[in-house]
Amino acid sequence: MIKLKDLLSEAKQVQFIIPYRDKKKVAQLLKKTKLKMGRDYDFGVGKGTTFVLELDSNYRDKFLELAIKYKIGVRS
Repeated sequence: MIKLKDLLSEAKQVQFIIPYRDKKKVAQLLKKTKLKMGRDYDFGVGKGTTFVLELDSNYRDKFLELAIKYKIGVRS
């Protein structure tokens, strides 16, 4: 049975599609910002040469700023 709390936490996630070549860079950025894997973000499987970053929507704008600064290709 799915709990309401789980549904609410899933609704607060935003997904970004990122080139696989930038995965290490993204992991380093998220570590620097002190976000916790599993709580604030998670990685998913993309198609071909991409992967999916599922990020808490509270950190969306900050991540986009860092992605631009560090030249990470991002699609949402």
